[in-house]
Amino acid sequence: MNRNILLTVEYDGTAYVGWQRQPDHHGVSVQQRLEEALSHVLGHPVSVTGAGRTDAGVHALGQRCNFCCDTAVPVDRLAAIVSHRLPPDICVVDAAEVPQSFHARYDAKGKHYRYLLERGAAASAFGGRWSWQLESEPDVGLMRRGAELLLGEHDFRHFTVSGNESKTFTRTIYRLDITEPDESVAIAPLPRLSRPVLIDVEGNGFLYKMVRIITGRLVALGQGRISLDEFEGFLDGSFDRNIPPAPARGLTLMEVKY
Repeated sequence: MNRNILLTVEYDGTAYVGWQRQPDHHGVSVQQRLEEALSHVLGHPVSVTGAGRTDAGVHALGQRCNFCCDTAVPVDRLAAIVSHRLPPDICVVDAAEVPQSFHARYDAKGKHYRYLLERGAAASAFGGRWSWQLESEPDVGLMRRGAELLLGEHDFRHFTVSGNESKTFTRTIYRLDITEPDESVAIAPLPRLSRPVLIDVEGNGFLYKMVRIITGRLVALGQGRISLDEFEGFLDGSFDRNIPPAPARGLTLMEVKY
């Protein structure tokens, strides 16, 4: 019996070259470690199809992938069995059988990313693995005004890296919320943060480095390095200043929606 299995995977991306398997000399990927563990458990080579790629250093609490196999292992035990074979910074949190026609990437309807900022000199000791710790205080209200300009359907060709060969650059952002949670409230996986800011982005899809480029420019806007009019100019290409993408370490793939 050929079964199609959907996994939900979380990982700390610090030690990896990203989700996607790379040539050996590039380093180890999350996909490689997951496929190795699955192959060991199931007794035959396994190739997984991810819902999307995350860059080197980017984390995930809700990455999804599927694979086909012929195994009698109960699906409700598969997550725990495979996780036992994985390094401690990768975990399969759920496994479910899905129809043969299901495809983790092509059937995805949207994704939710979260970017975590910390502000001030009292940044948490462990937060540097999961957040961008800012020395210069941003104007969060101004960042929210910039975020509103990106809502809806737009051509985001100027919010990806040069040379991107995507067939279309049109994407729809459903939600771009910038919040300031109480720092006494733990934000997984960190027990303490210094004046955190959360940037939650949901859309039907994202271009390469798009979320990190959006975040980098929102921070530049909040810090007064560009004006609101200049920020808006990124959309139609009328303004072009080299604002580096936000560091990978602050970005987490929270959920893939089907």
